[in-house]
Amino acid sequence: MMAGEVRIEFDPTSQAILLRGDSHSILRHPLFGTYLRSAGAHVLQDAISLPTDEQALHARYQELTKLIGRSGFTLIEGGDGGTLAKVRREEDDFKTFAAAAAAIWRSEVDTDNFASFVARVNVACPARTFYRKQLLAAFHLAFAQNACNFSVPGAGKTSIVYAAYAYLAGLPPEDPRNVDHLLIVGPLSAFKAWEDEFKEIFGRAARSKRIAGFVSPSDRSAYLRGVSYTGRAIELTLTTYASLAANLEEFKTFLGSPLHRTMVVLDEAHNIKRQDGYWSNAAMELAPLARSRVVLTGTPAPNGYEDLANLFRFIYPKRNVIGFSSAALKAMSGGAMPAGIDRLKDRIRPFYTRIRKSDLGLSPASESRPLVDLSPKHRRIYDGIERTVLPQLRSAIQGGRSSLVRARLMRLRQAAVNPALLLRPLEEEGLLDPDGVASFSVAELEIADLVSTFDPHSELNRLSVATDLVRKIISEQGKVVIWSYFVGNLALLKQALEGAADFVEVVTGSTPVADDTSEIEEELALPTRESLINRFHAAGETSILIANPQAVGESISLHKACRSAIYFDRDFNAGKFIQSKDRIHRYNPVPLGDVSYHLLMAEGTLDTAINRRLIQKEQRLSELVDAEEIPLFTLEDEETEQGADVRAILEDYERRKTI
Repeated sequence: MMAGEVRIEFDPTSQAILLRGDSHSILRHPLFGTYLRSAGAHVLQDAISLPTDEQALHARYQELTKLIGRSGFTLIEGGDGGTLAKVRREEDDFKTFAAAAAAIWRSEVDTDNFASFVARVNVACPARTFYRKQLLAAFHLAFAQNACNFSVPGAGKTSIVYAAYAYLAGLPPEDPRNVDHLLIVGPLSAFKAWEDEFKEIFGRAARSKRIAGFVSPSDRSAYLRGVSYTGRAIELTLTTYASLAANLEEFKTFLGSPLHRTMVVLDEAHNIKRQDGYWSNAAMELAPLARSRVVLTGTPAPNGYEDLANLFRFIYPKRNVIGFSSAALKAMSGGAMPAGIDRLKDRIRPFYTRIRKSDLGLSPASESRPLVDLSPKHRRIYDGIERTVLPQLRSAIQGGRSSLVRARLMRLRQAAVNPALLLRPLEEEGLLDPDGVASFSVAELEIADLVSTFDPHSELNRLSVATDLVRKIISEQGKVVIWSYFVGNLALLKQALEGAADFVEVVTGSTPVADDTSEIEEELALPTRESLINRFHAAGETSILIANPQAVGESISLHKACRSAIYFDRDFNAGKFIQSKDRIHRYNPVPLGDVSYHLLMAEGTLDTAINRRLIQKEQRLSELVDAEEIPLFTLEDEETEQGADVRAILEDYERRKTI
């Protein structure tokens, strides 16, 4: 061989790649040599041996061919008529396949093939009319079999999966693309949505099985190992990331069984973004056993481009689709390697689809801000708390005591929203202070007597404004959802609204989720989240649902029943606010009409600062979410954001003092 030439061969006996060429020159090269040494290569008499088993051969071949080119060497093909030759052919085929997959999302599709796909989906899914971008995304997934969907919340990602599944399930059993089972891994709260959507799309209830902590170990094992005869008729299995990781070997047995040709779907897949995380590792081990692999998340890169690595590793476990190390991806997120970002996007473009909110053609949404006057006692309480808290906030921000800021902000919000909450420990709201200093003592304040005697039923004007608004909406529309960030307000609202509708109920993060036999409701003598949501949707009934956004704002869909939401109070978290708004503003094949949000605000309180900051944050987040490319949510860090929030409160206070 000539100097500067490198030939790659594979030795199945030693399970190693052999690099033939000038070993001395190769190892002396700063880039190529460093890579080989870190990968455990060693020098033989006539070659460099690099340990590589057949499972890792594709990824290693990609890395080496790229390194050879970047290091100035010339790759000489040939020299291996077996395994490596097959890898080369598959690499060429994959490049052709990737180009075709990318073309689909550009609408460069074979018209006849697409028409045939749509016709088969329409027959298999008689109860659903899909819009064009949903059909393109489903066609892309059916063609690729392994793909990510990064569409915004409410775009119908579940429907897209079912459309692709329907097509693949309709292929002949001998077709290597055929699937006959769905395994959904996601939050417990999403189980009902998957089952409901199945029924709406296919016109029948799914034969489903839920695997989570409420299922006995013996039942879980019998089902996953195929011992349970009744389990063989199941077509939809739903589990959580925690249950998958805790029962990994049994899930591997389940997917490895000849009884199943399974499409595995990771819902809210940002849960596996951590490198070498417990859940991430379980998903990666399961991936090679799936017939088809799907990743769903509207926030694929919440912290940086490095969050993408596991998503693409899952859909193609034997290939290095990303093509960059974690260190390189982090550097891109930090602003370094700008040229690498374009290369990254080019590499992953064929393997994901993304529908933006502007693509959905949603009904218009409007916001109103009903103003609330504080009662005289409420005003004295708020002003007293504000005089105590604002100097502490200013001092805490200057001293970088973020946990103290959180506790003080919480108390100031409680004073504005409902002073009766000040008597409750923050622990009862699920708002623990990491420093162990939950709050100041109300008993030490000059307004302590006012707080202790405050009656929200008669002295909280916010409550009367909310109940009047609820009754108006109920009389016109029949259904409304009310959001409050404080658990203490939920019971207050329910009590005040008893009798205002046929159904008035509270849903929080602690509301139990039913198992697939629905026995939990009987055992606990408590309604489940499923039963409450079903009752809220019931036709012919007026309904009021009261919930807290931080617990259920991203896990329930109400858009097919409700088009009005009331925000009893809000906080500075724009992400949770947007997620809660999306509960009623999503794609609906039969839209109910315009959506309205009613944001209650108390004049002369921090509500004004919260409103101003949320408008700024929501605009920034909305621009990111609606971007054509993958949205990179690299917003300010928590302390910086918190500091800006506090400054907005202080500025608003100074402005009020000068009026």
